[in-house]
Formats: sequence, structure tokens, C-alpha cells
Amino acid sequence: MNKEEKRAAARLRWERFKKGKFYGILYDKGLLYFFLSFLIPFCIFWYALGSYGVHPFGDRQILVVDLWHQYYPFFRVVREKLVNGGSFLYSWENGLGTNFLSLISYYAASPLNWLSVFFDDDHVRDALTFILSAKIGFAGAFFSTFLRYTYKRRDFSICMFSVMYALCSYTLGYYWNVMWFDTVALFPLVMLGIVALCREGKWKLYTLALMLSLVANYYIGYFTCIFSVFMFAAASIIECRGIKDWFRKLFLMVRSSVIGVGLGGFMLLPAYFGLKLTYSVNNTMPHEISFYEEWRKIFAHLLSYDAPTKVDGLPNFACGMLAVLLFGVFLFSFGIKIREKIASLLMLALIAVSCNMNILNFIWHGFHFTNQIPYRFAFIFSFVLAAAGFRAFDIILSRGIKIYQLVLMVIAPVTVFVLNYYAAGKKFEFEGALKSSIIITGAFWLIFIAAKIFPFKTQKMRNALMTLALSAAVFSEFIANAQMGVKTVDTTGYSDYPTCYEEIEELLDCTRKTDKTLFYRTEVSQTYTLNDSALYGYYGLSQFSSAANVSVTTMCKRLGLYASEAGNRYYYRTSTPVVNSLLGIKYLIKKDGMLNSEEWVMENIQTSDGSNLYENRYPLGLGYMVDENILRMEDNGGANPFEYQNELIRRASGVEDKLFVPQPVALVEYDGLEITKNGYGNYTFQNDSDQPTGSVTYTYDCIDGGYLYGYANGTGGTCDSLEIKCGDVLIDSGKLIESYPIVFPMGNGQAGESSTVRLTSNEKHKSGNFKIMVYALNKDTFEKAYCALADEQLQIRSFKDTDIIGSVDAKKDGIMFLSIPHEKGWSVYIDGEKAETFKLLQAMTGVRVSAGRHNIELKYTPEGFPLGVAISFASLVLFVLCVIFERRRRIRRQALAAEAAAAQAAAQQEENPYRQGAAIYDQLGVPRPEEHIGRVEDSEVVLYDGSKSAEKEADNAQSESDDSLQRH
Repeated sequence: MNKEEKRAAARLRWERFKKGKFYGILYDKGLLYFFLSFLIPFCIFWYALGSYGVHPFGDRQILVVDLWHQYYPFFRVVREKLVNGGSFLYSWENGLGTNFLSLISYYAASPLNWLSVFFDDDHVRDALTFILSAKIGFAGAFFSTFLRYTYKRRDFSICMFSVMYALCSYTLGYYWNVMWFDTVALFPLVMLGIVALCREGKWKLYTLALMLSLVANYYIGYFTCIFSVFMFAAASIIECRGIKDWFRKLFLMVRSSVIGVGLGGFMLLPAYFGLKLTYSVNNTMPHEISFYEEWRKIFAHLLSYDAPTKVDGLPNFACGMLAVLLFGVFLFSFGIKIREKIASLLMLALIAVSCNMNILNFIWHGFHFTNQIPYRFAFIFSFVLAAAGFRAFDIILSRGIKIYQLVLMVIAPVTVFVLNYYAAGKKFEFEGALKSSIIITGAFWLIFIAAKIFPFKTQKMRNALMTLALSAAVFSEFIANAQMGVKTVDTTGYSDYPTCYEEIEELLDCTRKTDKTLFYRTEVSQTYTLNDSALYGYYGLSQFSSAANVSVTTMCKRLGLYASEAGNRYYYRTSTPVVNSLLGIKYLIKKDGMLNSEEWVMENIQTSDGSNLYENRYPLGLGYMVDENILRMEDNGGANPFEYQNELIRRASGVEDKLFVPQPVALVEYDGLEITKNGYGNYTFQNDSDQPTGSVTYTYDCIDGGYLYGYANGTGGTCDSLEIKCGDVLIDSGKLIESYPIVFPMGNGQAGESSTVRLTSNEKHKSGNFKIMVYALNKDTFEKAYCALADEQLQIRSFKDTDIIGSVDAKKDGIMFLSIPHEKGWSVYIDGEKAETFKLLQAMTGVRVSAGRHNIELKYTPEGFPLGVAISFASLVLFVLCVIFERRRRIRRQALAAEAAAAQAAAQQEENPYRQGAAIYDQLGVPRPEEHIGRVEDSEVVLYDGSKSAEKEADNAQSESDDSLQRH
């Protein structure tokens, strides 16, 4: 077979392949470009991670900032429940017990999290990294789908622009917020659904994509809902045909939105009620308009190769210099409708102004001011800008490159470069991101010029080579951008996270094997993350999340624990035996040595490679009886945790003796500070020395039968460091009060010994205030109060996450104190009868129990969950009914159209009986009879003059015509 024959055979095989189903799926349906649009950003992101040694390419990991403290620990709990079982409605590994459905609705509801079950326990962090990369890949894939349908183009150019959205600066700066990127990825799919609804009346994609966006992350889904309104306004103006069609599409939009939101009701409604318990409900809308940033700096930040904003800074709007280059072409090119240009320009302006204006920013963020990361919806700007760039490129591919378009390309990039010059001011330097952006922009422009002037054989070849050249430049640009993003966000050590994991796991296994109690709490004396209980997998107290119950936070602050309402956190480090017992903390782990304090209350029962496990000698269970006087417990605002605990123990146990007694200062030593006393425990300091910091040391005498505990407050961080000693033994040290006040033990000292507390001022403050109070805990009083509470505890027989069964033997009528955060989701049944629950200490759960032995059952269902499930089911039924109704209506319309066509054909047949036979002749491929009649060029015209000869001649002509028809 020669070359020509081989080429002919190859062309024949290609033609056959093009006619096959696989080709239709691969090319016509866009599967190939969908796959490439997923794979390219996925691989680029992994390349960037690998270049900085992220595991498995090195010993680094992506866990930083809140991904370290929050997102990964919650992800680990989700995987644990998927693998080992457990309810997704409630978790005891977060903050004394948490509405887990509400928690994961923001942090860990991604359907992709199910992939974590395919990773073993040693590679859970790798699972998280892979899932994040998949989300970025799907962002590109879904954006390609949006471009393919909206602009009706099926070529490799959609892959190029998909990378620009998937790896925009928003992604590269904020990817550590892993839970956002399901909805960021689904955003183009929702917008595609709106376009399909306005163009063809297809509403199902929009409904399902909106539902999935809200379920995956309601917060970013809220941004999607807001922008959907503006997207519908733009798409309906561009796509709808007349006012009647517009109202029909508006009805479909409203109906589909209601169904989509309703389908997510099982997740959204519990999340809503959960948010009502958090600090975020306390935000108020600003009354005056203000702007955060200079406008020139915002748009100057559109450069490539620049470090994206990680936490605080300018909005992350950048999505590549090609999008900027083509924006001028989009605005001024012929072939793009004016209303399309105006719509895109208005949407870009909307996002930019909303980011920078305080009131609009407040509304976009759910009527809430964010704790850092103030522009969380900035990815929408990149979406619109990348789509506008593709629209301009689509015009270039369709109509060819025009000279005026080459001029228009210069406008937007030059504007960005000039803005950088003015934003930098005297610090302007032609290097770094600016220099690289100018070079890559010049490369793009030269590619367009070359495509214009080079004599290609066909327009198709010109477009293909131009697209490939631009794609190579874009991919190289985004590889550099991705590396810059990983460098900016930073990485942490893989092998040392979490610290002392094997040792702590061994100690926890010890408690599981030896302690047959069905419920107890454990804590760690020094936090590694702010969610150590979720990270290591034990029932604990600590929680740091936007879903933190603000009432529990306030209670913890009153008790002297680390807590901040605005910071959405409360967590354990040190405390008093009173707090440990009341909140059911039975075990305490010290990771880096011995406690050196509280030997009388904490017994060392196990050691593992330097980490120690201590058992509380005075534990209380999940529930115990207290006196009704606890209802009259007043809030002291957290000013003095010792007096608060005194009052709490007195009212709960009925023991009138004072538990904590204030101690006087025996000796004070100053080092570089002048101190003024403003009452017991309250001081003002002034640092007039040449040293950046100063310190003051207070000495207290220990007493027999009592143990010293201190409380320190740096008052805004003016003093941040403490050093606590008992004699020469170091109890604790470090920046213990840098952020929050805390209660701490001061050793095991008795009479004849002394303890000291040294406070050091912050180098940033030459003056300020601080608080230091020391109280002695009376051991006898504590044991008396403990005995009063411990003999009427809830004896648990069965324990599940949402169902606890036990019994209590109450000596008299009283109140059962349950160390469970109060929520309407908890129901308490006493001897089968539902009892009313109420708040204790403004945060915990209480229930009245009469004297005698009673069976107690606790059941939990998140508030709003049953109603949410009902709404979701009703919405699903409505969705199915709409689909069925639409299908039947379409079938009925087709039937009516067929009947109308048949009736019209019949009417035409009556008017012209030859028309029915004409179809038969057309199928046979022979001339119709009427075509022979009256045609001068085909037959002879016989004129009848009334004579017999003429009649005979006419008969002969008709006979010849009939014979001809029979032969055919």
C-alpha cells in the first residue's frame, strides 16, 4: 500500500470515526474539552504544590491559618463518621457538644469529602489536598461547559480560558479556605443554568446546581443567589424574545429558585437556626457610606505574577493578562451586542463597588462584617472578566483579526500598568510582577499580530495555531501564578502535624481500654490547634468555629478559660478543679512533661514518650443534681472568675463556705516599670526605661490546706507574658495573656513556701493596664461541695451521639445540670414523659427532676431539621411534578402540532387533488404528470379546432403521454 492509499485509508477511518457515537460524545457533547479543562488546572496546581515540597513530593503540607486550626480537624471528624459510623447531626468532639449538621454546612458538607474513605488513616491530609485539587479542576471543567453552551464554540480555546477562571488570584490566595471551592466550582454551572433558562426555557440544570451550591457551602452559595438575580436580568435582556417571553422566563426563574432552595432545606434550615446561636447575629448595618481601598490600587492589582491577598489586603480580581488584553476588544468590537457589553460592564462595576463600599460589602457577606478576608465574593469579578475575554476571542476566531482590534487590545493593559505606576508612587520600580506582566502581555499581542500578518492557507489553520500559541503562553503564565500563590499562602511541616500524635493516641487508647464509663471528657493542657479535640479525636471542651455557641463562649470567659465572642472561640489550656469537675473533664494530657501542679487533684496514670496522662480524682458525669438556687445565678461579666465560681458552687451544692479566698501580695519587685495600684488586682504601668519591655514580679505565700490559683489579664495585650513558679519549680510560662485573660494553677505549695508570678509588658506598649489576682482554693470546702454533687449523678446505660439513656436517683426535688450546651434540639424524657428544658449559667441545659429514681433519656434533633427535611421532600415532589407536567405538555404540543399539520395537508389536498400524488412521484424520482402539461419545451402543444383530424391527433398525443407514465 503506497502513501496515497494509506492517506486515503486514514481519511476513510477518520470519516467513519466522525460518524460514530463516540465522536459525538467526545467532541459534539464536549466531553474532551470538559476533561481537559479539569485536568490542566488540576495538574498545574499539583505542579505548584510539588515545587514547594507538598507531600507526597516532600515533607510539607497545605495546612495553614484556619485550615490548620479548623477545617482539617472538622474534615477528620467527617471522615471518622463516614468510616466508623456516627451521627452527622451531633458531635461530642467539638466544644462540649455541637450541632454538627450546622457546623459542616459551612465547613465540611462537600460531596467530594466522601472520597476520603478511600485514603487510610495515615493519609487523611493527602485526601484533603487531593479533594481541593479536584475542586479547582471542576471549576475549570464547569467554566468550560458554560463557555461552550453560552457562546456555542467547541474548540481548545475554552480550555485555555477555563484555566484563567480555575486558577484566578482568588483561588490562589484563598485556597486554604477549602470549603469554599465546591460552590466556586459550581458557580459557572448555576450561571449556565440561567442562560439555558432564558434561552430555551430549560430550568432543571439551574435548579439542581443552585441546590448543590447551597448544600455544599451555604455561605458562598448565598453569593451565588445574589448574583443570580443580576445574571438573570442580563441574560433575559439578551436572550428573551419579547415581553411575554420575559415574564414566562421570570416565572421559571422564581419557581426554579424556590425549588432549588427548598431542595437544600434539610441543610439550610438547621444552619440558619444554628447561626442564630452565634456571635454573628450581633452585627449591625453601618449608617454611613465609606470605602476601604483606593480605586487605583484595586484595579492595579489585576497584574499577573503578583502575590495574591492571603488574609487582609486588596480584592483578588486577577485572572490573567489575556483577559485584560481582550477587554478593550470586548467593549468596542462589532459583532457583540451593545446590551451584552453594558451588562458585563455593569456586573464588573457591581462587584468592584460591593467589595469596596462598606454597606454593600456588609450585605454581600450576609449582613455581617467578616473576621478578616473581607472580599469573599471577589471570584465573581474573575468569572465575568474571563467570560468577557472569551467573548472577544470568539469574535476574533469567527470574523478574523481586525487592525482596529489590535489597537483596542492595548487600552486595558496600559491602563493597569499606569495605575500601578501611580499606586506605587515614589516606590515605583520596573521589576517583578509589573515587568513580567508587561512581557507576557507583549507576547500575547505579538501572537495576535503574527496571526494577522502571516499568510495561512485557511482561516481554520490560522485559528488553531493562534489558539495553541496563546494557550502555551497562558499555561506558562498560570504555572508561575500558581507557584506564587503557594509561596504566598505558605506551607507547614507534614511529619510534625499533629504534634505528639502517636503518644496522645496511645494515652487515649489507655483511657478507652481501662475506663468503662460510657461518657467522659478529656483535654490537653497546651493547645496545638484551637480544635484539638476534633484533631485528636476525643470528647473535649475546645472549639474555634463560626458556628461556636456564643452563650458557651461567654460562660467560658466567666469561668476563666480562654474565650472570645468576636473571635468565635473558647478553648482549654489551664483551669481550676471546679471547672474541670463541673464540665466533666476526667482526663488531662500534658504533652511535653509533667504538670508540676495540682498533684492533690490530678493523678498521673500513664506516660508515653514524654507525654503524661492525668486522671481527675473528682470527676462529675454528663449530668448531676443541683440545688434550685442555681436559677438565681447572676452574670458578673467575667470580671472575677474566682468570685463567680464561689457563687456557682454555693448555689449549686448548698455549701456556704467560701471556696476561693483572695490572697495578699507578700512581695513585689519591679524591673523597668512604674506601677500604680487601682484596687485589688488592678494595676497601671509605665515603662520609662530604655528597654523595650519591663516586668513586675509578685510573690504570694502558700497556705496549708489550700492551693493557689491566679488570674491575669493583659488588657488589650499591653502585657502578654507570664512566668509562674512555685519555689524554684517552673509551673508555666510564655505569652499566656497575649490575646485573652486566663486562670492558672500556681503549684503544689503549702505553708512555708511561696509562689511567684512575673508579668512582662509588650514591646509595642510603653504604658497600659493589667490585672493579676491570686486566690487560695480550700481543699476541704471543695471536697464537701463535690460530695454534695457527686452522689446524684446521671448513670448512663446507653450512649449514642443523639440518644443517651440512663437513670438518676434524686434525693429531693431539684434540677439536673447537664453539661451540654443548651439548644432547642435537645429533648429530655423523664420516665417516658417529655420534660421542659431551660438554660443554666446562660449556656448549659437544665431540667427539673422530682425526688426518687427516674429513667432519663436525652434525644437530639437539630432545630429546623424535621421541617427542613419536609421542605426538601416537598420540593423534590414539586420538582418531579414539574418535570412530568412539562413532559406531558411537550408531548401534547407535539401531538397537536402533528394534528394541525395533518389537517393542513388534508385541506391542501382538497384544494389540489394532485398534491397527494405529487409526493409519490417525488419519491419515485419521476416527473409529475402536471409537469408535462402546458410545457412547450417538453411536449408538443396540440390545438383543437373542432375537426375530426384535430381530435384524433389530440387523442394520439394523450395516449403517448399515458404510455410514458406506465413505462416509468
